[in-house]
Amino acid sequence: MPSYQLRDTTTRQVLVRGLADYAAAEAALDRLDDELEHDLAANGEGAGRIRLRLDVEKVTDGTAEAVGHHVLLLGVAD
Repeated sequence: MPSYQLRDTTTRQVLVRGLADYAAAEAALDRLDDELEHDLAANGEGAGRIRLRLDVEKVTDGTAEAVGHHVLLLGVAD
């Protein structure tokens, strides 16, 4: 059965693995975005400081395939 994971496209580091489906990957992206925004605010970082691109990957039998891309703009007022 496939699972999903999030990978930083710059460092190629897997940030979250073992997600049940694409919806769980999107929820993990939202949580990661909230956590990073909180950390930036706590450290006094200004708006538009960090742009992070992540791949959503589907993992089947140990093989990862990119099935989506998300760009997080951290520190930008919504």
